[in-house]
Amino acid sequence: MNSKDGYWNPLVSGVILGIVLFISFMVAGQGMGASGAFSRITAQITYLYDSSFANNLYVAKYLGKGNALANWTVVEVFGIFLGGYLSAILAGRVKQGIDKAYNYPTYKRLFFAFVGGFIMAGATRLARGCTSGQALDGAATFSVGSWIFMLAAFGTGFIIAPLFKKQWGI
Repeated sequence: MNSKDGYWNPLVSGVILGIVLFISFMVAGQGMGASGAFSRITAQITYLYDSSFANNLYVAKYLGKGNALANWTVVEVFGIFLGGYLSAILAGRVKQGIDKAYNYPTYKRLFFAFVGGFIMAGATRLARGCTSGQALDGAATFSVGSWIFMLAAFGTGFIIAPLFKKQWGI
């Protein structure tokens, strides 16, 4: 299943992901989006900092009975990190460092990574879901908005990516 560079065949990975998504819908009654977990973790931290935030309608909807972390999506996200790390160890791809072109400045790489992350975080709130939720859950349920989102995301990526080739030494 692993290739010589340590990556799985994308077709095999896609089939496995589809099976896991199907099981998620059957067992949990919902898909596998991750942004809700980050909202729950943020709500819990906010509540621990000042419990009066429980009166805030936005925070309250995630707190439920006082513990925002008692939700399967939070466990899912921890499992994603753990599984990704375990997979990288098994494939021999764990290394310390920042991926960038050899002669590209680290501060620029980190700056663009932060800006890109900030834009994605804002877009996630506007789209009412992360790319994993839009692509997996939305596409699987034939949501027109999710299909439009994914076409726009990939289309924008193909247009914008050449502008950043220098960062990767391509």
